[in-house]
Amino acid sequence: MKRVLKYIPVILYSALIFGISSIPGNSIPSQVSPYSLAFHFVLYFLYSLTIIYWLKNPYYSYTFGVVYAASDEIHQYFVPGRSCDPVDFTVDAIALASGILLLQLISVYKKSKIEKIE
Repeated sequence: MKRVLKYIPVILYSALIFGISSIPGNSIPSQVSPYSLAFHFVLYFLYSLTIIYWLKNPYYSYTFGVVYAASDEIHQYFVPGRSCDPVDFTVDAIALASGILLLQLISVYKKSKIEKIE
């Protein structure tokens, strides 16, 4: 059961991203702006945390996240008033790398702290 629970956050968060990406362009601002880039960064930074919780491997987690981000941009191409934007994809990829890197740094820090205590 615990193994199945690890899938739930990434599935729900993937569905959230898909749902947001399905909103037609006339319902949201369509231009790239600092706000939209920050939104993409936060969205995919948090997504990276759910992915690494699930996969436990930074390389697989990043690959999975980048493939999902690419599929998300392709999906938006087919949503009325939306587009496939390479800038959004780049921000998504940077956010994924940032989240995974932060967790890796925290993990290394915790391990070094434990080793000093022993």
